[in-house]
Amino acid sequence: MELRRHSDGRWSLEKVSELEYLLLSRIQQAADPSGCEKAIERLYPSPIAPTAGLDKAAALSIEEDWSEYTGPEIRHAFNKALDVVAADISSASIWDSDGYDYYSMTLADSHAESWCSALNQARLVLHYRHDLHSDMEEMGTNPVSEEWMVVLQSEIYGMIMEFLIKEVLWKQ
Repeated sequence: MELRRHSDGRWSLEKVSELEYLLLSRIQQAADPSGCEKAIERLYPSPIAPTAGLDKAAALSIEEDWSEYTGPEIRHAFNKALDVVAADISSASIWDSDGYDYYSMTLADSHAESWCSALNQARLVLHYRHDLHSDMEEMGTNPVSEEWMVVLQSEIYGMIMEFLIKEVLWKQ
């Protein structure tokens, strides 16, 4: 995969292999925290610090307000970002080179923030759902295991995020 910044307000993902495209097409699935309480708590944290010292009634009131007003807005923003990314991925062009299929997509700079949001959410959920280790030695030696594939997926997402932050968002 090649990431390229253009001078006309666009950026592109080029020479995306079939495996990379498959992992990109799974961003929405990877970002879904359903059934993973740790990921849900990380994405939608309580507005009250454990050391806040509020009485139960005040804490409950704040939590209810947050759940009614703020929580849905955060979910809507996450979903909107995921929708932008899904549409971008589905717009990819495909070409054959030496018997291999490659994908590419050229996107507006305005999509970079949505991509960063979606990729970050997906990485967080992947790490919590699969309890990824920070120490690669603990993962075992089978490079085709599910855990290794999840690590690869997370690393690709992180690489794209780094590019977008350094080359697109900081330079706008």
